[in-house]
Amino acid sequence: MSESSNKPPRVPPPLTPAGRKPSASGARPPGPPPRPAVRRQAPGVRGSTQAPEAATLKTGDAVGGRFVVERYLGSSGGGVSYLCNDRQTQSSVVVKVLEMPFPGDDAFARLSADVRLAGSIEHRNLTGAVGMGRTQSGEIFIAMEFVEGSTLSQLVAQRREEGRTLSIRDTFTVLAHVCSALSAVHERKTSHGVLTPYNVYVNKQGVVKVGNLAFGRMVSTFLHGRGEGAFHDSIYVAPEVAESPANLSAAADLYSLGMIAAELLNPTGLPSDRKQAHEMALDGLAKYPPALFSLVSACLSGDRRQRPASAQHFRDELEEIARDAGARLSGVAPPGALPVEPAVVESEEGDSLFDLFDVGDIAPPPADEAEAERYLVQKSGLDYGPFTEIKILEQLRADEIDENSLVLDRFTQQRCRLIEMEAFSAEVKAYIPEREERRRREAEARAELQRKVKKGGLAALVVSIVAGLVVLAAMGWFWLQQPDPEPMPLEQAFASLDYTFLPPPSEFQAVAVDSDLLQSIFNPRASQEEIARTLKKVRGAGGKRASAGGSAAGASGPREADVDMANFSGSAKHLSDQEINRVIMSDFNAMTDCIRSELNRNSSFKGLTVQFFIRPSGTTGGVQIKESKYQSREVGQCMIQRFRAMKFPEHGAISNRGVEFPLYVQ
Repeated sequence: MSESSNKPPRVPPPLTPAGRKPSASGARPPGPPPRPAVRRQAPGVRGSTQAPEAATLKTGDAVGGRFVVERYLGSSGGGVSYLCNDRQTQSSVVVKVLEMPFPGDDAFARLSADVRLAGSIEHRNLTGAVGMGRTQSGEIFIAMEFVEGSTLSQLVAQRREEGRTLSIRDTFTVLAHVCSALSAVHERKTSHGVLTPYNVYVNKQGVVKVGNLAFGRMVSTFLHGRGEGAFHDSIYVAPEVAESPANLSAAADLYSLGMIAAELLNPTGLPSDRKQAHEMALDGLAKYPPALFSLVSACLSGDRRQRPASAQHFRDELEEIARDAGARLSGVAPPGALPVEPAVVESEEGDSLFDLFDVGDIAPPPADEAEAERYLVQKSGLDYGPFTEIKILEQLRADEIDENSLVLDRFTQQRCRLIEMEAFSAEVKAYIPEREERRRREAEARAELQRKVKKGGLAALVVSIVAGLVVLAAMGWFWLQQPDPEPMPLEQAFASLDYTFLPPPSEFQAVAVDSDLLQSIFNPRASQEEIARTLKKVRGAGGKRASAGGSAAGASGPREADVDMANFSGSAKHLSDQEINRVIMSDFNAMTDCIRSELNRNSSFKGLTVQFFIRPSGTTGGVQIKESKYQSREVGQCMIQRFRAMKFPEHGAISNRGVEFPLYVQ
């Protein structure tokens, strides 16, 4: 940095409150304070993994008709923050929904003007304010640039946890960028007011960003009325502002600068108590040059007139102090330094410039500047390159970038939109009409293609419909030409198959049931013992009673079309009526239960007839109740189940034997 003849004189070292210079003996005992002012997370703040007290928005909600919520970021006493997508710029923004109630139209207009003023200040080291509005439910919100990285408080807390401290070079580099941002703010006759390590960010490219301009002042003023917030308890806020937010000024930001400098240079950190922090801030500077103590103590003066004249004055003084201490402020950061881009780009020894993102030195620019790889292009928040002028223009013509893409000149450290960079401005302005004309022709070609596709699709649809109708007509004509089918007798149908099938019989022989047994079953006063004795007597008779002769015609109504698909039994045995009766009597107890259950429900029940046939293999088939009214009732289903489970002796009949078993009381 070159010396300036009109630079304000250095502030003389003041005395401490005790009337003596600070010394090492006056330093506080080693070890972090019990309640440090700098932590990874500000007091009262909830992170993205901690549920907010009240979240008014959810993913997918549109805020102000422009910002679409992607996810919840965190919350504090001042409001809730959300990561959103800006539909207008297709970039990520932070939307902060304020907890404060609507202050009225006049006050809201003044707040909106503050936000518009903050948004009009464009600086590399400032997070941009996008705008202010109200949600659909009436809450006030502020939209601002999203910084992907860490806060200064997180970086400092992490280093202290690892047992490392910050050097004078680190302190200068961070605060020099902060001063640069504050100078731009103060030039617009406004101030930050809430400058703390929690409102200073370092993005992934190492760029320092001062955040929450206008928002921090607005929320802190509201919380101050409730006895809360930064104006009430932050050690970095000037004492006159803590008394009344109306005392906000550029000098208050200088107080914050001095306290942050003391915080960064203190090996263990400052406590969160205002009085203790002010005393320990000066005691912690005992090991540093007296000029540094002089500068910081001037910033922390209760008299605003004793503070440095401007943020630029503070930066110049701090740079000279760092150089006197032997710190190299430009070029590649030494090992262990904060991941922050240098604040000084000129080399002290007259070497070539250093790239902020590469490790080695940049070679001297070639004679033809168009061939120099001096430009970095930002895409999705990351810098790519370096590229030559020719490569940049090739990306522009390939629509990989556009006139609004941010480009960094590595030689001058200028970062701006491509159309605003002098080396490309003329080419970009000349290309834009060409691109728009090309896009117009491409849009017309797409529209013509879509028209042809629609027309061709309609023709194909008509052809398909006509073809379908022709096919259906042909199928109908073919069906009409077919002769009517002739019925085939069932026996002929079975004979044409490889298996031997036996159709159901057409005649059924009735089997007689002992009348005494029926009387006992249908007698509601008969006991189980009496039924058992009668059943035993019938079984003892050995089926001597002849079965009723004759045959009964097939029962009216449809019968089950059961056929025996098994081979013939091969037996020559004849199945007698006595054998049939004996098998049925063996399961008569279960049938008795079916009958008695129906009698309990229906006292007028007089009985039913079970009709079935016996296959040569001895299994039963076609079991049904002859009286159709009992077929689906519980008594009918019970009897059908019992007869289906019966197994008779194999017999040598060439057909199924039909049987009727009447269970009627006389």
